[in-house]
Amino acid sequence: MSRDNKTIIEKLNILLRETCYQSRVRLDGVLDDLFRNIHFRDKGEAHAKFWAKYERPPKKEYHQHIIERRDLLVPQNIRERKGAFFTPQIWVEKSQEYLAQVFGENWQEEYYVWDCCAGTCNLLAGLTNKYNVWASTIDQPDVDIVHANIENNAFNLIKKHVFQFDFLNDDFSKLPKELRNIINDPEKQKKLIIYMNPPYAESGSRSTMTATGKNKSRVATETFVYKNFSAIAGNATRELFAQFFLRIYQEMPDAKLASFGKLKYVTSQNFIKFREFFKAKYQRGFVCSSSTFDNVKGDFPIGFLIWDMANKKAMKRVKTDVLAGNRDVTECWKHGKKNFYPVMKNGVMIDWLRHFYDKTSKAIGFLRVNGPDFANNQGVFFTSCPSENDLVKHFVINITEGNLNEMAIYFAVRHCIKATWVNDRDQFLYPNDGYQKDKAFQNDCLIFSLFHSQNRICSVDDVNHWLPFTAREADAKENFQSTLMSGFLKQRKTLSAEAKAVFNAGKALWRYYQQTIQLDDKAVVDASLYEIREYFKGRNDKGKMKTKSTDERFNELDSELRASLNLLAAKIQPKVFEYGFLRE
Repeated sequence: MSRDNKTIIEKLNILLRETCYQSRVRLDGVLDDLFRNIHFRDKGEAHAKFWAKYERPPKKEYHQHIIERRDLLVPQNIRERKGAFFTPQIWVEKSQEYLAQVFGENWQEEYYVWDCCAGTCNLLAGLTNKYNVWASTIDQPDVDIVHANIENNAFNLIKKHVFQFDFLNDDFSKLPKELRNIINDPEKQKKLIIYMNPPYAESGSRSTMTATGKNKSRVATETFVYKNFSAIAGNATRELFAQFFLRIYQEMPDAKLASFGKLKYVTSQNFIKFREFFKAKYQRGFVCSSSTFDNVKGDFPIGFLIWDMANKKAMKRVKTDVLAGNRDVTECWKHGKKNFYPVMKNGVMIDWLRHFYDKTSKAIGFLRVNGPDFANNQGVFFTSCPSENDLVKHFVINITEGNLNEMAIYFAVRHCIKATWVNDRDQFLYPNDGYQKDKAFQNDCLIFSLFHSQNRICSVDDVNHWLPFTAREADAKENFQSTLMSGFLKQRKTLSAEAKAVFNAGKALWRYYQQTIQLDDKAVVDASLYEIREYFKGRNDKGKMKTKSTDERFNELDSELRASLNLLAAKIQPKVFEYGFLRE
């Protein structure tokens, strides 16, 4: 955005001044002047070579788009620190459709709108009544950009309605008088919609604390809201978006809240105290994939939910539309509905599993556990050799003959349903007692867990007690060291047709392995399923197990086992919901 090495738009954060870059960002303190001008260290030689490849400035028709999306130039760590993410235009349009559905087609004439973390105001694009719209943001350069756009008729807003305001720190006395009057008038406040996509950053998590010994500095723990609400809302105040919610609820308790955000404030145990404070009637909303937002890591649901804060109701079920989009997110369509439920204290599945911890009996393996939602399922597996880190963090549980049943249920419930972006944050819950009398369900879970790829038991670590067959049944060239599991299975009198199919497919694979290694003195006779797959597939240069083997017969048998396991998973799934491990 420059000509002759001079920036042509004076209201950007960083300006090119021929021989240096000049910062308009405010830096409090003695370093302010030192970093105001950033000079070239090589007299601009590299700068000149780079820009010789490009035509500057770009054509005028691209100026607005470049300025609107300049957030893409901000380094990822800065974006995460500020928690700012650009709202895709298609979700802006959809959110305004939902606002019209809730508040009526003439809602823009009847209601006031304030985006209190507006950035460059892309969320407000499409609104028509500029007299009823306010926008504030923490960064003055963003305000300057919006003001310039208003002057150029790129935004249908009023300049004095767009202002700098630090919502998490500044006193409301700094707000424009007209907006203050709306907030202070009980009847007008009921007609105020706080419409926003708040920042997602948090002050620190268990992982950041473990790695560094301290929280991410100054992300969320130094705000006025954090200091005044941490006792009320607990861990929720570590999240910037939750701080916005808390102050909005405190200062404007009868307004409407229409916000994008993660669903953790609805579902997570860490938000129990938050939900005890924040009581509002849910009106309508949708969820879309986080992958449609630039620079957001992971693939999880981001919700746009509308709340009536004047109607003080405890959160229960939040029923949303699921909206899916094409690759470029220029079109979207309804893809069904999705329910989200609050999880109460001691209400997740690991709380149930604690009743079956066994630290006195001999361990035959270990269950590695992780967070209580689908997002953490890859961290749930069986192993015979837990890492030192997992032992220190208490991420592993002893599996013994006495608790094998419950460990297999936990494992099967966590893995029998495919993880998607829609269910990514669904919590696995403390079940009802129905499963206790359902022997078929218990047997299905045991067979499922024995033959699943997340069963990483290895004979090289210890005696393999997880062999589902005797040496005779597997046609082994030598006797097995342990018959514990095959003996355990023989006590299960009846297996479902689906479980038998998995068992038989597994036996065929084991027999083929034993047949193949007859002349291989180095091969392990007591090999586990994990080791059998490793034997046939091998590993790549990075040490990762390959996806296919050069042995086609093995590939056929392995595919048959996986196919039968999928059918068994489908049989288990309805019981997962029936017994309350998940809610539909």
